[in-house]
Amino acid sequence: MRLAGIEDTDIMLDEYGQPVVEAGIPQIVSGKECLLQDIRCEMLTEEGELIYEDEEGKEAYGYGLLEFLNGEDDILGEIQARIIEKLSKREDIDESSIKAEVVVENKGRIRAIVSFNTSDDKENSIEVNVDETGVYIE
Repeated sequence: MRLAGIEDTDIMLDEYGQPVVEAGIPQIVSGKECLLQDIRCEMLTEEGELIYEDEEGKEAYGYGLLEFLNGEDDILGEIQARIIEKLSKREDIDESSIKAEVVVENKGRIRAIVSFNTSDDKENSIEVNVDETGVYIE
């Protein structure tokens, strides 16, 4: 599956994953915002969820964060490793800049603050939350 990057354009999605339409015209997103939108979408997706997916492991689309909810042992380290692994496959991200701070909050909610630099040397940050109801991007 081809990942969106800084050179791409896509349909703009709102916080619910629905197309943004103004005056009957779907809006578009391009450049770094297209890359960031694709990263957020991939974080919300489970591996194997897309019927047309043909990759496995690191290259598969989707972070699969829900599988960690009932995990044991070093769950925070495993989530951190998964996030870094998935982001490192993207050509527009400086792999050495990827950081993920993962904590368990009250009632078992897992929160990850993810930061990374894109090829324009700008730092970007995404907050991901996982609980028994799903995965959410803040």
